[in-house]
Amino acid sequence: MNENTISGDLIGISLRQLGAVSVREIRSMMHIATFDLGDGIEVSYVFNITKGNQYYLQRMRPYALPWGMFADAAQIVRFITSDIEKFRNAVHSSNFKEFVGLAEKTTMLVSQLEAVFLNNNVTPESLHAFDDELDKLMAKADDMREQSHPL
Repeated sequence: MNENTISGDLIGISLRQLGAVSVREIRSMMHIATFDLGDGIEVSYVFNITKGNQYYLQRMRPYALPWGMFADAAQIVRFITSDIEKFRNAVHSSNFKEFVGLAEKTTMLVSQLEAVFLNNNVTPESLHAFDDELDKLMAKADDMREQSHPL
């Protein structure tokens, strides 16, 4: 049995104990874990074990978000444990579905922005104007955080 299989199995066991309804393994290198939070809300993660025994993690549902590299299996489990607890709490917010919609739009924006820059020669003025708008949106997000109450 190779080390990736053992590490993946240990993570899978830990995630099932945490409440994962499904943990799929693809060639002992890629793992997909899904948690059902009720009311049709699922949180899914995919992580890959690299040849250097590093772990690349991203959340797939309810919206895609890459989280990057982790050094070991324990870090993956700790991160997902914390993230799932936050989602289990946030799902009771009256604005949860609207938030997910905003997060999905942001993901679409990144894709749209990439298509523009990979296929067009964008003027510096357009780039600067777009950057200014993003700064305003980031400031609005900070304002929302400051004006809201913790869950």
